[in-house]
Amino acid sequence: MMLGAIALGRVGLGLVLIVAFSVGLAGVLTAVGLAMVYAGRLFESMPGGAGRGAIIRLVSAGSALMITLAGVVITAKALLDTGLL
Repeated sequence: MMLGAIALGRVGLGLVLIVAFSVGLAGVLTAVGLAMVYAGRLFESMPGGAGRGAIIRLVSAGSALMITLAGVVITAKALLDTGLL
């Protein structure tokens, strides 16, 4: 973003855009973090069933698997696009 602003001779605009992007990103990351904290408290306050721990482990493993698969797909596509695969 900054390189584009420099190329256009609008360094001030580039700085303002980077600051706005950074503030927005910090706000979103803070909101997601707070949501995770409150979600954890919500799970702790729920009545404990026999399979609650198993469900949480299954969801955690499932999300890790999805992220891993997404990484593999993105890597494979990049290798195909560059002709290395």
